[in-house]
Amino acid sequence: MCFKSLFELLQTYNTEEKCQNFFINNRWKNGITCPYCGKHKIYKLGKGVFRCSHCFKEFSVRTKTYMEHSRIPYQKWLMAIYLITSHKKGLSSIQLAKDIGVTQKTAWFILQRLNNIVSPNLLKLSNIVEVDEMYVGGAEKNKHKYKRTMNSNKIHGDKSAILGMIERNGNLVLRDIEKVNKSNIMPLIEKHITTDAIVNTDESPIYKGALNGRERRLVNHNKGIYGIGDITTNRIEGVFSHFQKMVSGIFIHLSKQHIERYANMFCFRMNTRKLDEFERINVLLNNVENTRIMYKVFKRC
Repeated sequence: MCFKSLFELLQTYNTEEKCQNFFINNRWKNGITCPYCGKHKIYKLGKGVFRCSHCFKEFSVRTKTYMEHSRIPYQKWLMAIYLITSHKKGLSSIQLAKDIGVTQKTAWFILQRLNNIVSPNLLKLSNIVEVDEMYVGGAEKNKHKYKRTMNSNKIHGDKSAILGMIERNGNLVLRDIEKVNKSNIMPLIEKHITTDAIVNTDESPIYKGALNGRERRLVNHNKGIYGIGDITTNRIEGVFSHFQKMVSGIFIHLSKQHIERYANMFCFRMNTRKLDEFERINVLLNNVENTRIMYKVFKRC
C-alpha cells in the first residue's frame, strides 16, 4: 500500500475504528499478545479493549507504547506520524498543532514521544565511513552579554557538539557529545564503526588515537583539499549543512537535552529515504513497545 499524500491516507483511514485497527495490525502481526505477560489467549471486550486470560489484566494497543494514557484520537496519531516522517526537514510543534488540530503543548509532546522511538544504538557502519563533527547553536556574539558563556570552549561557547558518521551509500549516525575530544569520540566509533572499515576524516588530531587501529584517510581542508578520488568527507558535511538548515529554518533553536532526539529522527528519515511514506511508517512502528517517556524524564535528561 502506498500513499502519495495525506489526503490519500485519510481517504483510506477515514474513521477512528480503521485507524485503531491499523495500529493493532501493525503492532501484533502474528496475533494479539498480552503486553504484561506475553500470553496469546486474549478476550476482546469491545472498543479496542482486551483482557488476558492468564494475568486477567485489561489493555489496548496503546498499552506500553508511546501512546499510553493518551486521549488523542488514533487518527490524529496516524496523521502526526505521517507528517513527521514524510517532511524532509521535519515539522515544528506549532505547525503540527495547526495541521492535526491540537494544542502546541500536545503537539510538542507527540513530537518527543515519536522522536524517542528511533535510536541509532544498533546501527553498525562498515566499508568506507566519513566522520566529522559540527556545532549547533547561535553565535555567541549575537547573544545578550549576560547570556554569553565562553568558559569551556572559547570558539564555540555553549553550542551543542554533534559527531557525524555516514557509511558510503549506507546509513547515517549523529550522536550528541559533551565535548569534542578523544575520550568522547572513541566509544562512539567503537560502537558504530566496524574494525575493518576505512575511515575518512579531516586533518583534526583528535582522530589519531580515537580510531583505535582502523585505517584512516585524511582530507586536509587547511590546504584547500576537499577530495582526492573517493577520499573525501563531502557527504557528512552535506548532511551537516542539511541538519543546520533544518534547525534554523524549522525549529529555530534546539536545547542540549533534546537535540539528540531530533538528530535521531533526522537520521531515521535520511536512512529510510528510499522507502515510500507508508513503508517508512511501518519501519518506524516496528518496535514501539516500552517506548513511552514521561515529561519528568524530558525535564531531567
